[in-house]
Amino acid sequence: MAAVGPGPGAGPGAEALALAAELQGEATCSICLELFCEPVSIECGHSFCRACIGRCWDRSGATLLSPAPRVLPCPQCREPARPSQLRPNRQLAGVAGLLRRYSLPAPGQGRGRAGPQAAGCVQHGEPLKLFCQDDGRPICVVCDRAREHRTHAVLPLDEAVQEAKELLEARLATLKKELEDFEEFKSTDEQESQALMKQVVAERERVMAEFQALRAFLAEQESRLLGRLEALAREVARRQGENLAQLGGEIALLTKLVSEMEETACKPDLDFLQV
Repeated sequence: MAAVGPGPGAGPGAEALALAAELQGEATCSICLELFCEPVSIECGHSFCRACIGRCWDRSGATLLSPAPRVLPCPQCREPARPSQLRPNRQLAGVAGLLRRYSLPAPGQGRGRAGPQAAGCVQHGEPLKLFCQDDGRPICVVCDRAREHRTHAVLPLDEAVQEAKELLEARLATLKKELEDFEEFKSTDEQESQALMKQVVAERERVMAEFQALRAFLAEQESRLLGRLEALAREVARRQGENLAQLGGEIALLTKLVSEMEETACKPDLDFLQV
């Protein structure tokens, strides 16, 4: 965001208004172009009103309450962001609340063609050099003497702006620290994810190598066992052939003996006794 500052020779009131414009620009939502209302930060570090980012993402078909929202782009930088990771930005909300409280004019308001130094009290035409804390608006020295502001707490405008600036700087420092913490957490998370992915790849390769070796071992064992079974089958067949041949000879011999004995048994008695 370009810095907005007073021109050369500008008075304290004009300088305060220019700074107010710059502060308001930092505390303005880039979607609705209004001061932040319940600002939330997304993973890339940009902040938006909760309602604005919700409406923006609703147009994409996602809702902040969906059980498993998908990754959606940041409306400002288009970086991927997860709706479930929205974080309230309390510091930015405080700055926006402070600007509302002081009712500082927006950039371009109260300026004529003469530039920032032309800003002045609408009622009295005097430069706006004071700030009424009770009313939360800049006033001139004539307004300060009026009955309306006589009992009010009034500060020099540059002091009021300086106070707001110091508060904003403190909040911005806190925001930058949080952003650094988130970036460091993101970097650490990415490094851990990469390390885990390397472990997964190495473990996958180890398992594949072990199972490949196991398959080779099983194939070798299968071949060896099948060879032994084939040899055993041939030996059984050989022995079975030998046994059958031997039994065939024995059967033939016994058959012949039985036949001879039957013939002898059929002979006459005298012939039978002479056998």
